Formats: sequence, C-alpha cells, structure tokens
Amino acid sequence: MAFVKSMATDAQFNETISTAAPTQLVVADFTATWCGPCKAIKPLYAELASKYKHVTFVTVDIDQLKETAAKNSIQSVPTFHFYKGGELVASMKGADPRQLQTLVEQHQGPKNESSAGPSVGPHGNLTQFIDARQIECLNQSDDHTVGSIFGTDAKQFLESDVDEQIILVVPFNQVVKLHSLVISGPKDKAPKSIKTYINRATTLSFEEGDSIEPIEVIDLSAVYTAEGDLVSATVPLRFVKYQSVNSITLFVGQNLGGEETTVINKLALFGSPVEVTKNLAELKKDEHQH
Repeated sequence: MAFVKSMATDAQFNETISTAAPTQLVVADFTATWCGPCKAIKPLYAELASKYKHVTFVTVDIDQLKETAAKNSIQSVPTFHFYKGGELVASMKGADPRQLQTLVEQHQGPKNESSAGPSVGPHGNLTQFIDARQIECLNQSDDHTVGSIFGTDAKQFLESDVDEQIILVVPFNQVVKLHSLVISGPKDKAPKSIKTYINRATTLSFEEGDSIEPIEVIDLSAVYTAEGDLVSATVPLRFVKYQSVNSITLFVGQNLGGEETTVINKLALFGSPVEVTKNLAELKKDEHQH
C-alpha cells in the first residue's frame, strides 16, 4: 500500500495482520501523541510508505488501542513491529532512521502490484482510506450493491434499480487530495457521464443532481476504451478542485446504451492523504535546511 493507515480499533489491527498474505510485509508503528521521537521519525515513515508500495504500513496509538499495545508487549515508543503471515518476524525500539529503513528493505518481500493496489503516476489507490461503513448509494439493486465495486472479485458489480440513475457517496476516513478515477462497466450499461460533488453536508437528491452545479461534469463516453465485453476509463480530475476532500459524490444520469439499468463493475479513486503530503513536504524542507 502506498500510504500509512491509522488503526482505529483493536479489531481492525488484528484483521490487518491476520489477513495479509504470507509474503506480505506489514509494518506497525506503535506511537503516542506525546512522544517526541515518534513525531521526529513520522516523516520518514511516511516516505517509506510511499516508496515501498507493496508493503503495508500502519500506525497504532498505544493510548487508544491499549489492548493491542498490551498484547504486543509494547514497553516504549516508538516501537516498530514487522509481521508476515500473521507472525512477528522482526522488531525495533526507538527512532533510528537507518535501522528502520534497513529492516523494511530486508523484510519487504516480493513487489506484487496486485497486493499494493494500482497507481496513477505518483498517486496511490485510496480504497484503503474509504470509510466503507458510511458509503451511500441511492437507487441500487438489492442483488448488486455498491460495496462490490471497490473489491477484486471480477464477478461482482453495482447495478441501479428502477432506472438508469445512480447517486454514490464515498466518504474517507481522513482528508485526501483526489487526482483521478478509474471506472469500468459493460459496453451498453456503463455510465455515459458523471457529475462530481465534494464535502456535501447532506446526501444529494436526484432532483438536486439535475439542478445544483457540480464540481465538474465528466463525459466518459469520450474516454472509454474497450476491454472485451467491458469498457474502462482512467479519468484525470481537475486536481486543484479536490485539494481537501472528506467525501465525494458521483451522480450518474445515463448509461451508454440507454438501457433500463446502469452497471458499474469497478471504481477506484486515486490521490493522496493530505497528512502524508504535509509530512513529505516537511521532510524535504528539513533535508534542505541541513
């Protein structure tokens, strides 16, 4: 994964460690807000997460996830644990930059892009930062719901219900910058165009989708490429308009073939968390000053 993911619950940490592939390295930074050395090494940790996209990097606040800290016998911070296949393979206490980088290089494993998620230039797949429990989708079929389009199962898809319109609200668990999106669907039922909205306080209605000015209107029909029975598009967004995004709303009004229902097979959003961007900028500034 391209960026650091903050663990919100003990269960989330356990799932992250236990579900990783045997060769997938998971690095956990056990930290605390009051810890000076933790803050000092944070920019480097973010830089490593951006460099080693096939490695999963997470942070654990020991004051918030006390059960996880106790289970892992954390006596001081920062402490870094390195896991593979659910097992601890290495650990490090303190904020030694060289030792941290050496351990990541030593245990990184194969560079499997499928496990790291695709990227568009320097921008990473933001699926890991989507708050899946808060996703909303208006007019979705009971049999083919929105959660499937962010996964890897090619047989799953989102389909509209009573007509071809769809309103999709995707919230993030931290503020992000959006750079682009990738979308795919059947040749006759994929979205023809989409309207985008960000940071709405209330869910957009279909009436509002026809009347409220969006951030931008994207004509997908002009950029799709055929892939067998499907079409897909990689769409650059107007980056300056998406610099501080808590949520994005996508409004689909029509599909390519004028069919009764619209189908989206996959959707991926690309960009970077704002906090990571700030940390990297601070790190480069410090290097320049020294």
